[in-house]
Amino acid sequence: MARKCTKNWISTYLQYTTVQKAPERYHLWIAISIIASTMERNCYIDRGFYTLYPNLYVAIVGPTAFLSKSTAGDIGTEFLEKIPDITIIRGKATSWWMYRWLGGKSASGEPCTCTIWASEMKSFLDDLGKTEMVTMLTDMYGCPDSRNFYTIKGGMFTLKNICINVLAASTPEWLTTGTSMDDISGGFTGRFVYVYADSGERHIPFPEDEYPKVAHLKQPLEDDLIEISKLKGEFLLTPEAKKNYTAWYNDLKNEFIAHGDERMMGYFGRKGELVLKVAMIISAATNDDKMIDEKILSATWSILRKIEDQMTLSFAGIVGDPSLRWQDKVLGQLARAPGGFLTTSELLRYNWNRFNSQTLDSIMRNLGDMNVVASEHRPGKGMGWKLTEKGQVRNWRGQV
Repeated sequence: MARKCTKNWISTYLQYTTVQKAPERYHLWIAISIIASTMERNCYIDRGFYTLYPNLYVAIVGPTAFLSKSTAGDIGTEFLEKIPDITIIRGKATSWWMYRWLGGKSASGEPCTCTIWASEMKSFLDDLGKTEMVTMLTDMYGCPDSRNFYTIKGGMFTLKNICINVLAASTPEWLTTGTSMDDISGGFTGRFVYVYADSGERHIPFPEDEYPKVAHLKQPLEDDLIEISKLKGEFLLTPEAKKNYTAWYNDLKNEFIAHGDERMMGYFGRKGELVLKVAMIISAATNDDKMIDEKILSATWSILRKIEDQMTLSFAGIVGDPSLRWQDKVLGQLARAPGGFLTTSELLRYNWNRFNSQTLDSIMRNLGDMNVVASEHRPGKGMGWKLTEKGQVRNWRGQV
């Protein structure tokens, strides 16, 4: 059946959500996540030793309430509910329940597939370092054909044809307190794509008045998503796309070095596969030919680059030295201060519930060694700190 969305599913979805206040980057990655959930294990790329499926773990990250993370996710997952045989798990679930439920699907011959929509990532996972759910989802990310899981309560569960997609919403504060450096650079959270925003570019006080302008797009989106769910088989790269991907892949290590943040090691280590996953999704959003050409690859790289610069702001407080976990917060406060200057007393007052004077001394000493801040005496205010020219280059404002 011919597609009804005029350009592609993602572009039409972005047009549909223009009257909702969440940032466009949230809606973009929710759209990408929804298509991944629709494709499940039906579509793949043959990687020789293994099969690559387009499943994704996506976290939309931002301050509480102001950016409508949960509302944006609800809009997207509502479309998934129209797809036959798609299961959406919301709210809180235990690993024991997941093992038992997926085990039942496997025993009846059904694939172990589902989409988890965690509007509050903290509620769904609790402490990242202590839940069996984290261990289970980490192991399931690669969509194994078969896996045995052993539990204290229920013995062994054999799960077959696994494919889990995760869409979650979180605040930077929870990621900071619930995650370690090792979690970010590898393990469970290292498998996530973090989509960070700290402010909304849209101000829509009465969305109900604006919705009629885009309401006509809902049915084409529903119809085309059903068509996408019918896609089956292998996706192929054109010769030119393979050539471009090879050149990019061979330079991927230098791309990570240029980024310069070791917390992104897990992301860049998996970026080669992530590019192919997102390229499959963009191809499926466009037509039924299951081909990835150089234009689709170029679009994929562009989409990823737009979130990479701010991705580390999702977990900016996660550092190897606990005394430095708030240094990005301090830099953000300096960036927003009048004249880019704050006294030591002001910094301590603003952060009374985060750290003491000894920790602040350690933070400022480290930032001074990085040449991003400098001490300065100002008449009437006394000694304080200001951002240097080097410190002003990077956008620290999201850390306030």
